[in-house]
Amino acid sequence: MRRWPCIAAAPGAAFVLVDAALAIALGNSSVFVPLLVIGPLVAAALAAPRCTLGVAVLAVVCALPMGLADNQFVSAEHIGELVAVAAGGVLAVLAAKGRRSYEEALHSERAARRRADFIGRAGQLLDAPPEPEAMLREIVRMAVPDLAELCIVDLVHDGELGETTAYATNPRTLEMLHTSRVQYPLDPTGPHPVAVVARTGRPHLQHEIGAERLRAFAVDEQHLKLMSGAGYATSLAVPLIARGRTIGVLSLMRFGGSAPYDDSDIEIGVEVARRAALALDNARLFAELRRTEGQLEAVLANLAAAVTVQAPDGTLVYVNQAAAEVMGCSSPEEVLSTPLAELVDAFVILDEDGRPFDLRELPGRHALAGEESRPTLTQSVYKATGEVRWSVTKATPVRDEHGAVVLAVNIIEDVTDARQAERQQRFLSAASMLVSSSLDIDVTLDKVAGATVPELADWCCVDVADERGVVRRAALGAGDADRDALERMRDALSMDPDDPGSPAHVLRTGRGVVIGDFDHAAALAWAGGDEERAAVLRASGTRSAMVVPLVAGDRAIGVVTLGTSRSARRLDEAELALAAELGRRAGIAVENARLHAARSHIATTLQRSLLPPRLPIVPGVTIAARFRAAGETSEVGGDFYDVFGVGDGWMVVVGDVTGKGPTAATITSLARYTMRTAAMYERSPSAVLARLNAALAADPDRRQICTAVCARIEPAEDGTLRVALARGGHPPPYLISTAGGAEAVGTPGPLLGAFDGGDWEESHFVVGVGDALVFYTDGVTDTRGEDGEVFGEERLSDLLDESAALDADEVASRIDDALQAFEHGQQRDDVALLVLRAGAGGDAALAGVGALSGIRTAGRPPRP
Repeated sequence: MRRWPCIAAAPGAAFVLVDAALAIALGNSSVFVPLLVIGPLVAAALAAPRCTLGVAVLAVVCALPMGLADNQFVSAEHIGELVAVAAGGVLAVLAAKGRRSYEEALHSERAARRRADFIGRAGQLLDAPPEPEAMLREIVRMAVPDLAELCIVDLVHDGELGETTAYATNPRTLEMLHTSRVQYPLDPTGPHPVAVVARTGRPHLQHEIGAERLRAFAVDEQHLKLMSGAGYATSLAVPLIARGRTIGVLSLMRFGGSAPYDDSDIEIGVEVARRAALALDNARLFAELRRTEGQLEAVLANLAAAVTVQAPDGTLVYVNQAAAEVMGCSSPEEVLSTPLAELVDAFVILDEDGRPFDLRELPGRHALAGEESRPTLTQSVYKATGEVRWSVTKATPVRDEHGAVVLAVNIIEDVTDARQAERQQRFLSAASMLVSSSLDIDVTLDKVAGATVPELADWCCVDVADERGVVRRAALGAGDADRDALERMRDALSMDPDDPGSPAHVLRTGRGVVIGDFDHAAALAWAGGDEERAAVLRASGTRSAMVVPLVAGDRAIGVVTLGTSRSARRLDEAELALAAELGRRAGIAVENARLHAARSHIATTLQRSLLPPRLPIVPGVTIAARFRAAGETSEVGGDFYDVFGVGDGWMVVVGDVTGKGPTAATITSLARYTMRTAAMYERSPSAVLARLNAALAADPDRRQICTAVCARIEPAEDGTLRVALARGGHPPPYLISTAGGAEAVGTPGPLLGAFDGGDWEESHFVVGVGDALVFYTDGVTDTRGEDGEVFGEERLSDLLDESAALDADEVASRIDDALQAFEHGQQRDDVALLVLRAGAGGDAALAGVGALSGIRTAGRPPRP
């Protein structure tokens, strides 16, 4: 490159030499010496300042010997001529420098303009189509022909060289490149400039591409021949770097006759490559984003779950097909074009308990507010069809780089099938427990009506058939509905068994019916064709209704009529099946209540028959009794007591038979009447017990066990009582003395019925005036309190010590109240009390009331 300015200065140097030669030859330098200035001036116009300086020095050197030609060497004239040549040389050098500065400035300005124009076009890549393939075509076309005659982009994927895109001024060049790349793919580890740039990420400049250079990265001779035939002269390869990684290599090629690339071109190439890489990477990202969006939209569109996206103002910006169907629309476009208020108004939205749901509590609202959103279960009733759908809604906020919520994504999962199955099981379980929780028929029927509202319907009527088969109203469940309107509706229903759909018809056939849409025709049918009653039915606002039988065994004992109104729900076959199952369970519960009532009546009657209906009047004695049976009212207890006259005295018996129920009742009856009969022949209480023991032990294979205490009481004229007492395995009675407190009396004896024979020793004592004798069964002392502690004889003795001043009925009441206060949990055993107080006249009315008011055949509810 540096020889060109010197070549340009050669004419000036030649002129200097010719001029000097002529001056010497002609011997007259005064003419030619000044002309030596022309050489430096010509050099100043063509050569670099340094070359111009050389020509100027040569002119001065040539001017020195020219003074010898005319013997004027170092003369004043000669010196003047030398000064003129030297001055001309200096002027020529200054002119050369000025020209060089101007040319450089002009070159820089043109280069800058070209660079600015080219970089400007590179910047326009960002506005090119965002498809990667189109972007590659734009990049390679941009550099041709201004910056290159061939432009190539080789993409890099995970360190491997891949797709190649190229453009050239000559189509034949592209064909040769294609052939070369197909036959000889670039080796990413080889010496090819593209591979080097891909590995290092640094530009690669080749000022000149000679045969030796091509041979360095040719695979074989054929490859070398292809590259040589292409005519490559100079090249520049720069990396395409985006987000810190090399995504490709941009190669610029020029052929023979074109200016070689230099260092200034590297700067342009790097800048162009930076913008091209940015544009290409953006195009890739855009394509990936569009592909991802397409895939995401395809996934969301085919999801079974409904997905919606809300803007910060609550409006919907995206809805998939499933969500559109949930909202009662045919397509997402229809949802987005419909006002949100209109969409919401098409539904009745309730919470899981059937109450109106506050839309402000939707998870999406909380997510948009930046608050924690929890999954919410709701039920939606579509007003147009009455269809009920259950859904679980979850919401997730989408935040920008500053943390502000910009969107809320809602996922609405349809759980209708699972919820209905769960609801049916829960409903039937809860309803079964509810209707079976009472053994009272009326209460059970009320609970049947209450179990269906509002879980299954908005109102419910229960009708049962009486003994004559006439259907009569038994219960009504109305929730928040107008009960008077329902009463009028119930009265308007036809009760003709021949009218299909009427409660009487369902009762006769045992088959339930459902009316999904309670229109005029359905109302007229239910009203038996009566227009006025049909109008009453329609005025009730009923949306749908159904009637199912109450079934017990193989017969219908009543019907349940249900309907919806305010909730806008539509009853269908699923609800009919559910209500029919409830009818079967409720029918069994009602029948069980009836059976229990009958058994309780029988048990109560039998229990009363085992106790004296009224205690006798004993002169000089006040008597009080208490009896509480443990267990269900349908069970008969085994405790008994009796007072009856024998000759000149009275027999008092108190006993306890093991077990409960019919067997215990049989033994109780046997024991009581055996002792009554034995007392007619035996004066001694021990003999009476012996007779009872013989009766109980008569069958050795079926021995019956019983405890009893038997006392013969003979009132004296002074108001005292002479007592003979025998005990057969029974707790001892207590004698309450006004002077000495309470003490146990009587000698223990063997259980009755346990052995064939036995000895029951009698105790004889006198009960003073004002003293009391207290008989009881072991249900008193075995009453359990907290932590399993029993009431016990000691606690009973202390209680009786404080009862000396009380009359017989007060003593009995005090004992019974203390037992109930102490007792914890369910009563475990029968309780029988008999109190006799000496020294007072017998009062038949008081004694009778005292005895009967103390009888209770059902155990009281357990204490908490």
